[in-house]
Amino acid sequence: MSRTIAVLVPSFSLALAHLATGCADDIAHASPDAGLPAGKVATTRNAADGTYTTVVDSTSMTDWIYADFETGGEVLATAPWDLRFQRFHISTNGGASGGGGVEVAAIAGASFAAVTAAPTSGFLADAADGNGDGMPDYAFEQGDGWYDYDPATHLLSPKPIVWAVKTDGGAMLKLEIVKYYDAAGTSGWFQLHWGPL
Repeated sequence: MSRTIAVLVPSFSLALAHLATGCADDIAHASPDAGLPAGKVATTRNAADGTYTTVVDSTSMTDWIYADFETGGEVLATAPWDLRFQRFHISTNGGASGGGGVEVAAIAGASFAAVTAAPTSGFLADAADGNGDGMPDYAFEQGDGWYDYDPATHLLSPKPIVWAVKTDGGAMLKLEIVKYYDAAGTSGWFQLHWGPL
């Protein structure tokens, strides 16, 4: 069954630019109002605290889903993008996977609300294949990675990590991976909670 998720956030890039930098002119990407197609990435603003929730349909075994946090939606691989998703893989537009300069740093042991500034070190981008599996070493899977795997149930559980993300547009975000399964238990449905730093 194919599911399509529409982008739900009007004027998203202007709101993020204002929150992240104080000036909307710093964001170079088009806003959803410019006619981005509906796709497999949906972002909504959380009214209570001004953060965002993004749901990504990465259920395909072969297709990458490209997400841009300045627009809050799915983009083509040829457009500016920040993170891409394929099943349980999360790839950065930086290092071995792209030229966007996107980097991430894990901030373990801190709650989402407690993270108010980006770390000064520890940033990673996707690296060349270092373990011989023929794929890049994705930044979110380096070290201990973003998930715990239960061999008895074969289920993945997001680790309680807040990630600092430097986007290809130069913004700094904090992001946590909340879920990897939808309500029916289907894998490949990322729910991300994030906001500007």
